[in-house]
Amino acid sequence: MKEQKKKRVIVLLLLISCMVSGFMLFNISDRPPAKLQSFAQADSLIAYELRSFSISDQQISRSSMEVDSTFSRKIYHIDLPAGFSKTQLHAELNRRFHALGVSTPARVSFSDQQMRIHLEYKGTVFRTVALHTDPDLVYHRDRASIIVAIERFPDDELLNTLTTFGEPIPIVLSINHPMEANELQKSLAGQYDRILFWLRNDENEDLMQHNPSVALRRLKQFENVLPNAKLLLSGSDNSPDAKNMAARTDLTFVDAREALYLHEYLGKASFLEELNKLKSGQSYSLAIITGNETTLHWLGEKLPELKKAGVELIPPPKINF
Repeated sequence: MKEQKKKRVIVLLLLISCMVSGFMLFNISDRPPAKLQSFAQADSLIAYELRSFSISDQQISRSSMEVDSTFSRKIYHIDLPAGFSKTQLHAELNRRFHALGVSTPARVSFSDQQMRIHLEYKGTVFRTVALHTDPDLVYHRDRASIIVAIERFPDDELLNTLTTFGEPIPIVLSINHPMEANELQKSLAGQYDRILFWLRNDENEDLMQHNPSVALRRLKQFENVLPNAKLLLSGSDNSPDAKNMAARTDLTFVDAREALYLHEYLGKASFLEELNKLKSGQSYSLAIITGNETTLHWLGEKLPELKKAGVELIPPPKINF
């Protein structure tokens, strides 16, 4: 009797499992794939991408070409300065439209530096984006720098993530003594060469601000132990003590007194919004990010947008006071 009851339970469980699987399969197969809703939607997406590349309305003109008696194709004519990456714009348009079933074949004319990108849907080319190089336009790029602050020895995954960005982003390591910096530099040799050091006390406070006498002694020791080291100069521009202290050495510094400081506790939305301050017209040219898996993931999401907006990441400028 017990054996028969057990078999019934097993059959019931199998039946429930089949019903759940069938329901999931029905839902997945019944869900229509994403597709282009209208040509007006395509126009909106094109306009969005052009804005994200900081292409002004003055650089854009439109015309139409009659294909037959019932259809005319709209053509966007975009004037671009020399040095602008047409390939990157093409890649972004392809990424945007591919999910909607729209292909974006392109033809390049090297003689007149033009690229024509066709938007094709169900065998019909319905839009063309013609990119022209205008020698009278000047390509303005905003230069900015990013530093990733690491509170402990960086693991391989973090260093690999930074390397895959392909950008000149140094790490800054907190140290209390130049001998510690020397050991860290030896340990990281061949793994990551863009290294800065930040003199801090045991409470992770900036040593140059909280204990100037000890900080000056450490800086003098740096001149003997690691004279080629590059150190971070933090604090406020209104307090010249750190700058005066740095001027009493022959060491090289990165001036971060007016840097933008970002960390995970901002939350993703605020973190990404703050990075917009590196764009044109904003007041910051250097951001220091507390580095971990989360913040580097957010940074990786934001970098393409910054580059599209014309931000060029450069190594943070170094100075000898």
